[in-house]
Amino acid sequence: MLIHYKKPEGILANYIDHYWEKKMEDISDIPYEVETIFPEDQVVITFSLGNTYYRSVQKPEDFSPIEGAIIESLHTLPTYYKHQVGNHIFGIKFKLGGLACFSHESFKNFNNKNCPLENLLIKPNEYFLANLLMAQKFEDRIQLFEEYFTPQLVESKVKKWNRLNHFVQILESDQEINAALYKTITRSFIELTGITPKEYLQIKRINQSLAYFAQHKSSKNQELAELLGFYDTAHFNHTFKKFTGKTPQSFVHEIEQMQPNEFIEEFKQYISPEHLLYYSSKKHS
Repeated sequence: MLIHYKKPEGILANYIDHYWEKKMEDISDIPYEVETIFPEDQVVITFSLGNTYYRSVQKPEDFSPIEGAIIESLHTLPTYYKHQVGNHIFGIKFKLGGLACFSHESFKNFNNKNCPLENLLIKPNEYFLANLLMAQKFEDRIQLFEEYFTPQLVESKVKKWNRLNHFVQILESDQEINAALYKTITRSFIELTGITPKEYLQIKRINQSLAYFAQHKSSKNQELAELLGFYDTAHFNHTFKKFTGKTPQSFVHEIEQMQPNEFIEEFKQYISPEHLLYYSSKKHS
């Protein structure tokens, strides 16, 4: 499996978290039947430059085909993918609310779903996808995307995005929030991200628990529940399974099988548990 990752530079580094690309050239590149992506607070644009791949939300069934240029919303539910030989996917993952700065549309009700690129952005010219495919290098595809994407920046949305980042700081602090301010924060979140502040905080908590499990390879749920502000262990376990489709114990069991290597240390922040397991196998250690 060919995989690339790159951080953006210049002005787009404010809004884009990273670029990525993966290619399945052989059946051995797909060692898992279904790939799981846990809930996250980042929108993704994907360009399918090869064979069709498939996506399902919440349950690993009823897969829908993904073709062409797609925007995938924030998802508060686990999302599943099926790949096949010949898949070639080029993607852009955005920081919280970052994509909204390039769209005149509201992101209200845009979560746990996907839509064609032109529903939220200016439609690229008819040769754009072909040019991405014919580009010789990952870096060349990045350049083509940036030339298309950068001029779409909407200054009025940037101002709203700056306010959103301020609201995030408030939410993540111990500052008391009155009803009027929370209502304002909620409007900002829904317009720019498609999710509520409560959903955002739940995703952050779950991601913190995933990081804890990955680091300690231990499921001390009571201790972790208290650390992350859950009512009790039962509340944590219920929320974890709702967002990931797995119990904390089953997730820890999976990561206990992982062996450290350079690939994991460099890219573990980007890739799914299935990829981690694959690249920590003896074949890749």
